[in-house]
Amino acid sequence: MPQRRESKRRSKRLGLRVPIRIYGRTADDRPFRDMTETLHVNAFGARIELGKLLTPGQTILLVHGITEEEKECRVVDVRPNRTGKWKVGLAFVKPEGNFWHIFQPLERVGVRGNDHVE
Repeated sequence: MPQRRESKRRSKRLGLRVPIRIYGRTADDRPFRDMTETLHVNAFGARIELGKLLTPGQTILLVHGITEEEKECRVVDVRPNRTGKWKVGLAFVKPEGNFWHIFQPLERVGVRGNDHVE
């Protein structure tokens, strides 16, 4: 039976479609922008589908299409998909805050089953 690989993810990935705008520069230093939506999000970034080919290590600006918040991101993964576009993994350069505005229950650290919190 094949063994499961341990996940290297720092937070749970959530399948969520959020409209976004991407701003960056092409390999020949020309500015570009693209409108798309996320495929998955987590506390540290997102996976998106994009018509432009980006390079791992490249920095782009991601703009949340609902809140208009901006976040600088680094491209960490690029893979072709079946439609001729690219699936791109993005990591926030500074992952502070709750960019996606997703409620996450507080973790109860150090609380035993028979304890309660008031």
